[in-house]
Amino acid sequence: MTRNLRVGSPKLFSKIWRSFVLKQVGSRFHFRRVVPQALRPILGKSEIWISLGTAGKVEARRRAAELHAQTSDVFRGLRSVSRSKPPSSNESADFMEKHGFKTKDDVYRALLEKYQTMLATQETIRKNDVSSAEMAGQIKYYKSVMQHAHDVRALSAGIEKVIAVALDSQNHMTAMTRKLIEASNISAAEKKGLENEIKRLHETLLSTFTKALDGRSAATETSAPAAGKADTKPKKGVATPKTRPAILLTEALNRFLNSKPVKSLETQRDTSRTVALFIEAFGDLSIRNIDGKVAGDFRDVLFSLPASHGKTKNLSLQEEIERAASQDVSTLSAKTVKNHFMRLSSLWNDLLRRDMVEKNPWGNWDFNLTKKNPRRAWTAEEMDKLLQTPWPLCSIPAETFKGITMIAAYSGMRLGEICNLRNEDIQTIDGVPCFRICSHPEDRWSPKTEAGERLVPIHSALLDWGILNFQKKGEKYLFSDLKNSLDGNRGADFSRAFSRYKTMMELPPAVTFHGFRHTVSTLLRNQNSDIRELWIDALLGHEASHKSQGATTYLSGIEMQNLKRTVEAIQYPSFAFPKFDVS
Repeated sequence: MTRNLRVGSPKLFSKIWRSFVLKQVGSRFHFRRVVPQALRPILGKSEIWISLGTAGKVEARRRAAELHAQTSDVFRGLRSVSRSKPPSSNESADFMEKHGFKTKDDVYRALLEKYQTMLATQETIRKNDVSSAEMAGQIKYYKSVMQHAHDVRALSAGIEKVIAVALDSQNHMTAMTRKLIEASNISAAEKKGLENEIKRLHETLLSTFTKALDGRSAATETSAPAAGKADTKPKKGVATPKTRPAILLTEALNRFLNSKPVKSLETQRDTSRTVALFIEAFGDLSIRNIDGKVAGDFRDVLFSLPASHGKTKNLSLQEEIERAASQDVSTLSAKTVKNHFMRLSSLWNDLLRRDMVEKNPWGNWDFNLTKKNPRRAWTAEEMDKLLQTPWPLCSIPAETFKGITMIAAYSGMRLGEICNLRNEDIQTIDGVPCFRICSHPEDRWSPKTEAGERLVPIHSALLDWGILNFQKKGEKYLFSDLKNSLDGNRGADFSRAFSRYKTMMELPPAVTFHGFRHTVSTLLRNQNSDIRELWIDALLGHEASHKSQGATTYLSGIEMQNLKRTVEAIQYPSFAFPKFDVS
């Protein structure tokens, strides 16, 4: 019956179509054909799956038809020499003689090689299709980039014209205003005030136009290069200057303040506040426009601000300065101004290392720090006074105050390290109970320095006092009564409460909670035993003060027993609160 089917007839196509299956997996079509039962032992599989490398059904059918013809040839050849079916009418011999094969094994090898070649050909077709699709996508992307560059150039030309007209109008307005001031009958002080206001407006407009130009330049530099330009290669022997897109101060802060190694949360918070204060005074300038003059102007602004700046939310920066001048209130201290400059200097050093700026305008300024209140160690009399003065009623429980103070006095740990101790940070290492001080990425807290990550053995006086009784089931932190401030600082409330407590005791300004750290350092460095400087630095989380090659290169670790000896050397004649009662 099949002899009567013509090639290309619908019935023949339908018969071929039923002998294989076209499957869609994801977005691509696959060819599937069942291997005849007698040929499965030879091919080692019951069906053939081949990716057609296309998502179009019409193209998939065409490729599937070709595969059907190729697999049919393979099946026909295998049947003619299959050991599972005896040859009839010398069919096997005729086939071997026609194709030049000597043995049936030669036929098997040739057919299998043809089968593998067929699979490799289909895989090549699939890869070519994928490559073509990727190339088409890239061409489309490059077209959009070129269109974007054209639009940016057109926009830049328009902005340049607007800025030119605006600057001309502004200069004309300034000149007319000055003439009016000269002609008016006002006092010299009022004239000076108006002159200053005109100058401020003038600089504000210039700053705005400069930012617009910088934004235009940055957009032009980052756009695709124009096609058709000749001689784009630099000439031999001529140095090509480095160009960097101009970025704004806020962008520099966001990009580099969180760079590796990640700055501590305290550094991020303080630097952000300084940058915010600068922007309030001068606007979000391009880092290229912040030079020594701008830094000097910012210094003048800071020294003019009242010490209470920020507490009166409804006053502008200018109003705050005028209030400080008119009411003769105290202004920011030299130390505070210096801290603002140090934060900006640190940020600029990062920019310098990346060739984003040419120099650091925030260094080498004189702040005349004549009024210094250096923090110092506690005296024995002051520590006795602390024991005898009741902790005032506030949001911090008295037992929490005692626990935090005891740890500071018998370990030298920083307040932030103590307040962020978690219950899981209390571990036994080599048989010694320890506080493990480490970063808490999930809480965005980390020690002040790299050396701050350390193990601090728990002093026997703390264990006897009952410090471990603060561990409560189901609580995350050792001092669970402390709450996070708005900026995530767990020690902020305690620090303010301790400052009020210290004032109530009438202690001098040089005595602070941080003074316990000075006290521990002084005790350890003045003791008569053989405790080494390296051990003290490791306990306190200081960078090693001893910079010999042996200390910096070959010292891999300090034994726990040496750290235990160091912490136990902290001894007081009689400093301890009444034992902590867990009930």
